Order: sequence, then C-alpha cells, then structure tokens
Amino acid sequence: MLRYIRSTLLCLLLGVVSTAHAASIEATGQAFLVDGDLGKAREQAINDAKRQASLQAAAYISSTQQLSNGILEIDNMRVSTLSTIRDVEVLDEKLFGNKLHVRIRAEVEVDTACENGGSGNSFRKTVAVSAFPVEQPAQKNLGGFRHIDSLLAKQLVERINRHPNLSALNAGHLQLQNPLSTAATHQLDNGALTTLMRHSQQLDTQYIVSGVVRDLSMVDPSVMQEENLFVSTYNRLDYKSDKHLRNFAIDLYIHDGFSGALIDQFSLATQGRWTLQPNQQTGFATPAFYEQAYGKAVADLLKDAAKQITEKLRCMPFSARITAADSNRLWIASGQRSGLKVGDKLSVYRKSVMYNPSGPATTELINTQQTLTISDVQATSASGFIEGSTSQHNIQIDDVVIFW
Repeated sequence: MLRYIRSTLLCLLLGVVSTAHAASIEATGQAFLVDGDLGKAREQAINDAKRQASLQAAAYISSTQQLSNGILEIDNMRVSTLSTIRDVEVLDEKLFGNKLHVRIRAEVEVDTACENGGSGNSFRKTVAVSAFPVEQPAQKNLGGFRHIDSLLAKQLVERINRHPNLSALNAGHLQLQNPLSTAATHQLDNGALTTLMRHSQQLDTQYIVSGVVRDLSMVDPSVMQEENLFVSTYNRLDYKSDKHLRNFAIDLYIHDGFSGALIDQFSLATQGRWTLQPNQQTGFATPAFYEQAYGKAVADLLKDAAKQITEKLRCMPFSARITAADSNRLWIASGQRSGLKVGDKLSVYRKSVMYNPSGPATTELINTQQTLTISDVQATSASGFIEGSTSQHNIQIDDVVIFW
C-alpha cells in the first residue's frame, strides 16, 4: 500500500535562506561549437554559467514522494531557483576541441524562503483582480475619480503582471465585496458571519484579489472649501504645506478561487499633496493624475501592493481545475503560460462540498492518491494520464490538481 508524503521542500547546497541577500559567484559554463559559430556557442556557454551560478547561490528541490513497501520513491521532482542574476562579467573563455568553456563572475540576489522553510514552486499562478469600490463615494468627486473602482483594479493587474510567478486577469467590472463597511465579512440569511466569498468559482482562477477604498479625503478639508479669495490665493502659493495632503487608503483581500476561503488580508495607506483647484478633474490614473505628488504616492503604494500580493501567493500551492476526464486521462485548465511541461506530475484531489445547517457550505479537497503525469501541453491547457481510472476514484470535472 502506498503512503504519500505531501510535497517536501528541501534546500540544496547552501541551505534555505531566511532573508534576501546578494553574493558574488564565479561559475563555469560549457557549450559545443556547431558549424564554427563561436558567437552562439559563447552565448550558450554564458547562459549555462548563469544557471550554475544560480544553483550555487541557492537552489531548491520540490518533490512529491511516496513510500512503497518501506522504500522511499520520488514521485515528482522539480528544481527551481529563487534568484536574480546581474552584473555578469566574463573572466575567461577557452576552446577545448569543439567545446567552449566560459568562466563568469556575477552578482546573484537570492529571494527569501517561505515561512514553512520551502521555496515556493515555479509554476505561474492565476489571480483575478476585482473592482475596488469606494466606501464614501462622495470623496470621488474631488479630482473626478468616478471610475476609480475599475481603474484601480486595472492598475493593480498591470503591476502584478510584472512579476513572473503570477498571471493577473482584470475583473474590475465585478464588485465582490458587500457590504463595504464590514468587508471581507458578510452575514448569511441565517445570521451567521462568514469570510467565504460567494460565487468565487465562476472566475475560474486560482486566487481572487478584491478590496475597498477606505479613504480619499483631504487631511484638511477646509483648504478645498475656502471662499475667501485672499486666503485661497495664499493657499495655492503655499503649495508645499501639509494642508494640501490627501489620503489614500485601501483594504485588500485574497481569497482562494476554488473554495472561496479568505487566505489573507492587509491594509495600505499613504498621503500626497493635491494642489489642484476643487473644480479641476484629472480622473484617476491619468497622466495628469500621476503628475501630482499625490498620484506619485498612489503609484508607489500600488507597486507595494502588487509586491505584497506576489510574495503572499509565491508560497501557496499551484492548482488547476480539471476540465475533462475520460478513462485514465485528465485535461486541466492550465498550460504553457503557467509553466507546465511534459513530464510534470501533479496530485489529483477530489472536491467535496460540505453542507453545514448552521453555517455556510465549505469545500473540502480529498487526496485521491493519484498522480497526473502531463503528456501534452497547450498554451492554456494540458492533459495527461493517471495510474488508475477516473471512474474508480470518482474523479470528475471541476476537481483539481495541485502541486505543493
């Protein structure tokens, strides 16, 4: 009988790092000289040396294991490095026969490890970003921010997509938080409170980011209500004063797309000077908006929000929905864009909905003890085979595969 061990994450070479650090690494790469093309061989050798430098700095093995008759067998292994290479310097290159050897020195910056001691997996996870409604809508009038609900989501999507391990989709047309005053908590018909997101599975993404804009007010509202011409003129000339500071505060919520469970939540706030007249309307996230010190402060906050979302989801498992099942073959809703390759192996989980008379229904994932081995990969889909049969293990559409 097989006993599975959930995704062990082991550190290779230098051990799991707990803080980000940079190191100067020397490494050697090799490449064959083909048709006398020295330039191409040099490029390939340098790329090989970069990989070696990355592995020397910190490499991680992520594996799913099984125990069979007391013998430990590796069911799946995937090596990934959490590092950035810069300032590459070629120290030496030599040609031995038809093989070019290149030695480099590079600065390798290693990312932090996950709290559980792992490194996070290298698959690209999908996340939908919904609208950010404003808790006090009247605050949108100053500057003409009437479309901030959807535009903020669009701006956040653009920044998240600059990070390689997430694929963000714009769902800014959807408002998922209601009521705003108590988000992300809402009350069920029977009076119970829950943080479960309703209808989350309709978006068909692994994770969902939603939020609420809590504050867009001026720190000193009177500066926008001044009727005295002399004082108003003085205020405009005194544009560096803190009386022109304007608030920007948001709450963000991260939910699991398959179960609707709240994974994490955090708040961000900043201030910047808003020196335009009360009737001047730049709109939100326009070039004129970003010319303001307030706009620059908001841009920095959104960059920080994208970074925090990426860091929080990097250590979460990769999962994909099963779209079809036939005999011993499964199709899933992830492919090349998620980093899947032929030969990758993912654990198969059956999804079960548990109904609670006194509370909300919850989704439970049950390990089928089956492993999907990918045999065909398309841009946004993939398929493969399991050892058993789908009917035997009751594997159906909308069940999931997971790589921890």
